[in-house]
Amino acid sequence: MSAAFARDYAWLQESQPDLAEAYCLSYVRGLTRTEALRRLGVSERRLRSLPIAEALEACLCAEEAPPMTAHALRVNGWSVIVEPTGCRATRPELYRALSAGTELVSVRVVMEHRYEFRWVIDGVLQTFFDARRPDRRRGVRPDALLEEMAAVGLTPGPGGPDPGAATLALAERVTGVRMRPEHLAGPLLGAELDSARPLAAH
Repeated sequence: MSAAFARDYAWLQESQPDLAEAYCLSYVRGLTRTEALRRLGVSERRLRSLPIAEALEACLCAEEAPPMTAHALRVNGWSVIVEPTGCRATRPELYRALSAGTELVSVRVVMEHRYEFRWVIDGVLQTFFDARRPDRRRGVRPDALLEEMAAVGLTPGPGGPDPGAATLALAERVTGVRMRPEHLAGPLLGAELDSARPLAAH
C-alpha cells in the first residue's frame, strides 16, 4: 500500500477551494474512463471534454438544483470518477455496478457534514465509515483497514488532521493512486447526468 498522509492532500483546499467544499471521488480498478462512466449511467453519445471548473461555476450560478456532472481520468490502472456536484456513485445499486468484477474506493465529502469512505469489491461493501466517527464502521470487513486508518490519523477523539484530506490519503493507500492538482486542472472526459440531484448536506 502507498504511504500517503493527510498533508499530501492539503493542495485540494488550496488550489480547488470550491471543489473541496463538496465532491465525490470514486476510484475503479481496471476500467477505462468510458467504461466507468457507462456503469455510472452515462450514455457514450453525451461524453465530451468537460472542465470541472465549468461544472462548479454552473452549480454556483444555479438558482435551482444545479446540473449534476461526472468526469473521469485514468491513473495507474484505475479510472477516477469526479462528481463535483453530485454523489451518484455512492448509491448502492451504482457502486455495485461500478465494482462488478473489480474493486471500488469512494470518498464523499460535504464539508462539515459528511466525510464518507467506501471500499467495495465485486459489489460487496467491505468497509464504510464517516471520518467524523471512524469507530463506527460497517461492511463485511469493518476492521480490515484499521492500521492504515491510524496511519493517516483517522482515529476517534478530538484533534487530528483534516478529515477530507485524511480520507483521500486512505483512498491512496488502498488504491496506490495519488491524485495531484494537475489531474483536476484541465478538461476531462465527462458528461452532464440525467437527474440533477445536488450533493445533499443532510
